[in-house]
Amino acid sequence: VSHELKTPLTSISGFAEIIQNGMVKEEDITRFAGKIHSEAQRLIILVGDIIKLSQLDGKDIAVKMEPIDLYETSQAVMGHLEAAAEKRNIKMFLSGKHLVITGAEQIIEEMIFNLIDNAIKFSHHDSEITIETTKKSEKVFVSVKDTGIGIPKDSQNKIFERFYKTDLSRGKDKKGSGLGLSIVKEIIQAHDENINVISTEGVGTEFIFTLPAAQREEL
Repeated sequence: VSHELKTPLTSISGFAEIIQNGMVKEEDITRFAGKIHSEAQRLIILVGDIIKLSQLDGKDIAVKMEPIDLYETSQAVMGHLEAAAEKRNIKMFLSGKHLVITGAEQIIEEMIFNLIDNAIKFSHHDSEITIETTKKSEKVFVSVKDTGIGIPKDSQNKIFERFYKTDLSRGKDKKGSGLGLSIVKEIIQAHDENINVISTEGVGTEFIFTLPAAQREEL
């Protein structure tokens, strides 16, 4: 944690000091301010993710268990991420049925957001992401599949570790806290369920998680 916090703070301090000492040309001030803003945003995301994990670890999140339509929740998350997908000319498709679980809407939405957000970050420009909701027996399955850079085979059993990043995820346009998938796994485990990954480097990745179906009929 200290290392991950120190990196953006060091950048912010360095850029600010250079500006303070008058060592930046006037035409470069905007660029330096942009770097400070970018690192500050990275820090805000990191701190937020650390707080979420701490709450999940300590069972400190006050949750209201209620019926959640995973199709509708996925649709809402896609709406939030539409602009990010459009920047990379990525098309998102949702298929399946309106399937209901009983859970905490806030953290279930957070989990789906992290998976789709990751899919956008690691997809190629002009590609596609598919989200699907299905049901088998008493389990609801949600799949998030991309046609992106994929995950190296030797990293696939490590990606849910906190702060772990593959070499392919360290590009300048792929900054993250390294905690997104850890949060996903914590949420899944809190529901006593599982998440699996199927990935081929250079071809794409699919995450599939399960949740118990609510004791009611599909909408």
